[in-house]
Amino acid sequence: MENSSTQDNTFHIGITMAGAVSAGCYTAGVMDYLFEILQLWEEAKQGKLPEGWDPEILQYVPKHNVVIDAMGGASAGGMTTVMSAIYAMNGKINPVTDPESPTSLKENLLYDSWVLMNDQENDPEKVFEKALSLDDLNDEKITSLLNSNFIDKICDNAFKNKRKSGKKPSYISDQLEILLSQTMLRSVPLTIDFATPLGKIRKNQTHPKVYPSYNTFDHFVLSHFKLDYDENNPLHKDFYLPFTPYGGNQQDVDRLKLATIATGAFPIGLGFRKFFDRQFTTEYIKNNSKKLLHNTMNPSIKNDNSIELKDVPDPFQFVGVDGGVINNEPIGEVLTILKERYGHKDPSKEKTDGEWDYKDDRFGMIMIDPFPDHIFTDDYKQPEDIISVIPSLLGTLMDQSRLKRREIVNFNTGKYLIGEVFPVRNRARGKQEDNAIACSSVFAFGGFLDINFRHHDFFLGRNNSKNFFKIYFSFEYDPDNGNVHYIHRSWTPEMIEKLKYKDPRTKKVFLPIIPDLNELNRKTRNPIRRTVNKWPEFNTENLIKLQPKLENRIEKMIEVLATGSMFAKEAKEYPAVQKILDQYYKKNWWDRTKQKAAKWYLKTNYKLFKGILAKQMAELAIEKVLKDLEDKKLLKDLPSEDKK
Repeated sequence: MENSSTQDNTFHIGITMAGAVSAGCYTAGVMDYLFEILQLWEEAKQGKLPEGWDPEILQYVPKHNVVIDAMGGASAGGMTTVMSAIYAMNGKINPVTDPESPTSLKENLLYDSWVLMNDQENDPEKVFEKALSLDDLNDEKITSLLNSNFIDKICDNAFKNKRKSGKKPSYISDQLEILLSQTMLRSVPLTIDFATPLGKIRKNQTHPKVYPSYNTFDHFVLSHFKLDYDENNPLHKDFYLPFTPYGGNQQDVDRLKLATIATGAFPIGLGFRKFFDRQFTTEYIKNNSKKLLHNTMNPSIKNDNSIELKDVPDPFQFVGVDGGVINNEPIGEVLTILKERYGHKDPSKEKTDGEWDYKDDRFGMIMIDPFPDHIFTDDYKQPEDIISVIPSLLGTLMDQSRLKRREIVNFNTGKYLIGEVFPVRNRARGKQEDNAIACSSVFAFGGFLDINFRHHDFFLGRNNSKNFFKIYFSFEYDPDNGNVHYIHRSWTPEMIEKLKYKDPRTKKVFLPIIPDLNELNRKTRNPIRRTVNKWPEFNTENLIKLQPKLENRIEKMIEVLATGSMFAKEAKEYPAVQKILDQYYKKNWWDRTKQKAAKWYLKTNYKLFKGILAKQMAELAIEKVLKDLEDKKLLKDLPSEDKK
């Protein structure tokens, strides 16, 4: 299944956006600059330039095409994936180029959603204060440490119909696919039947539940949306989901909104989400497991009956938590879409596991990761006791659940172009800051504390995006040795001279895949590695003044926990156990009376202590937050020489 725009002069890309919690604003900045240069280029190919630009620039505009075929993400990256698709399709690209007035609406979905988060000048209650409100605890249940209702409001605003012209830009594929990682707290059983031939006969003759089977349990599901979804196409039904952010069937819109929020439902910190009947059909759940097992995003697997999934409940309801728990970067799934659409298969190199050797340069993949992985071998400390083993065990389980064996093979053996955009902040030329991104503070929740953190990281994303697409997302140009990519074959010497990048060390010449026409305009041209000049500073008073609200939320949660579980009557009675305990511990009526009296006393008087406990916990939390901000040089009252 190939895109209708596939031509000899078209290059196809997929984009994966990694989990980021509050640092989704960085990813949003990267995408904002990408859309800016794509839109500039598209209009220039039609002979249009921004007002005041020199018309002579038109002679240097490359004529090849770049198409985004797939975007995928997890957690904050998944939310940004959907917002990016909506923003690109709303008919008007309005990049945020001016860092002034950070709290004003920009008519830019990426900025308004990720930087403002409704923190506008006319709204005295900021996002972190909203996250401490108590209205989510009114039903006497705790769903998360922070009130997550502000996320629903941001998502509602993103889905408001803001479409301007209704015209989709040509750099968005007609067959765009959107992938969101979801983690289910309900499993899909994947069974290996160890029954012998006779055992299978006996099994069929009796109730199958009598016989055991070997099971593994799948907790990962992809929300796999498709722009050209056709409900009348039998290959689409229960394999894809319709991508309809504007209008259409309300159930489809609600599913898309739920999946968008659920992929960012950071465990414990933010609220989990409930998927009810028919939002994902049982057949969709089965097909999801099959596509992951077969490593294909193509609906032809629906005809593969070699694997039967018999024990998937119908209807299939589940609770969803952050997609990044299991797959924080769906890189393999996005790459598979590109390979299956545009990869050339060489039958002479068929591999034993059924995969093909793809040898093509018609597509590439970009990952945007605000928190790239680094290996620190010198920091390992051997656990010595259970206190140190428990966190190590949790980290081990998390790492193992995210292991990407197949992707490691594919990305190390493929001929396709891959690249990563990650935070780089230069203090001076050649000297990078140890901590580049402000939202990395407080376990990546720091962006919720201050709009200035999010504003800084958004523009850092734009700057890093500019450098990436000018320098790194490119092909080497060496005509003397026959090394010229097909999209660059029609470039004139003047185009090459204007847009090339020459590596200062190797002297090799590289030409961009996506030309940044800002580099051809004198007024918009900027240094390649320009610095984000001002590192944000946090005013501690803004946190200290929220201590009463923090105490109130902690106190309310203690109350809910106490009344909901500590003093709840056990649903089931155990008379035999009670008799044994009474005999063994020699409990008489007086002992039982004292026990009931003690429980009554605790139930009546625990309220005297919950305020003290809440105050101590609030002070400890504030102390931990401020210490982390000091470590990252984000406190306003640090010595000035440490904040350059």
